[in-house]
Amino acid sequence: MGKLNVLLFAFFAISFILSVPKMVFWSTVDTFRGQVELKDLPDSSRVISSYTPSHLESLVTRYSQSELQYDVAHANECNLYRNQTESLLYSEFHEYTVMMEKYAEAARSFLVDVKDIRRLLSEDKRSRVCNAMDDLLDDSFPKEKYLSRTAGGYVEPLLPPLRHPRFCEQQRKKMRKYIFNVDYLVHDFGFICKQISRTARTVFIDLGASLEFHGGRNGGNNNPILKLVETYQWFGIKFDHYYAFERSIIRPEMVYDRIPEKLIPAFHWYNVPVNADPSSKQNPWKSILSQYEADDFVVVKVDIDMPSVEVPLVHQLLAQNYADLVDHFYFEFHVQSSNMAVFWGENTTGTLHDSLSLFTALREHGVAAHSWI
Repeated sequence: MGKLNVLLFAFFAISFILSVPKMVFWSTVDTFRGQVELKDLPDSSRVISSYTPSHLESLVTRYSQSELQYDVAHANECNLYRNQTESLLYSEFHEYTVMMEKYAEAARSFLVDVKDIRRLLSEDKRSRVCNAMDDLLDDSFPKEKYLSRTAGGYVEPLLPPLRHPRFCEQQRKKMRKYIFNVDYLVHDFGFICKQISRTARTVFIDLGASLEFHGGRNGGNNNPILKLVETYQWFGIKFDHYYAFERSIIRPEMVYDRIPEKLIPAFHWYNVPVNADPSSKQNPWKSILSQYEADDFVVVKVDIDMPSVEVPLVHQLLAQNYADLVDHFYFEFHVQSSNMAVFWGENTTGTLHDSLSLFTALREHGVAAHSWI
């Protein structure tokens, strides 16, 4: 690792002068029963907002294709977490992990007596609430060092394994414990609190809302997507509409029984597959997202386990001006990685570097993008 030592020293010396270059490349790769072309991302002139990656993320991006070898199929996405002697980033990565866990605990304990931020008519009270949310983040992290800044505020840095870092524990039992843990997500609710308008519509579009979403195998309070929705609600973001698409046929009475009571007034159930054809009525960007405006607050989750549909949808988000309609975006990109292979099987496409490039592109285009589980 002598070469990496020299490169890291040089980077620190010039980091105040030069910005970290980002290499974005796509290739054509085989996918499950066919091929999906990972197309070139839109020209940089299409970028609509600035994105500032954290110091740690910048280093990972810089060495993604060299020392870290994330551009190789089935790369080890846990090398930063596990290899103390081989990674100079090891200590900083683990330091961030501890801060992240403390933040998650503090967020769960955060008390705000607000059911809907938009209904705070007093500017003074709204300011106090928003400032308290700011303090939560400020007290948890040195933000400029560890968090990345998007058009939607500060978020977690893009760091492999692109899920909870403790997924990379050596024991298989611990890996399974953390595979559905969403405590790695960081949200700048103070920023959202200040930006959301009183007239904004709040929307959640869930692509891949299987029975597990409603309870099923990971039901109740341990369900990841329900925990995410509850987190938004906890910080005063009440969703007016929740659009759920699922291709697996589920009996209506079972669906209704599984919907959390708080979501029933907002819930729209579409028991049909998502279609990536831009002209299709089942394309969610065409049929639903296009009906909203940039001033609305829109959250999207994509996890339909079909790269042949997911990748084109994400590319459309970037290429067809839909990005400025989405505030937060959660996507499980099924790439070829060594530790997730046992969970994803062969229905994968691209490399870990492709995943980092895609999320970076989304953030550069104004979307606060998060890797989903």
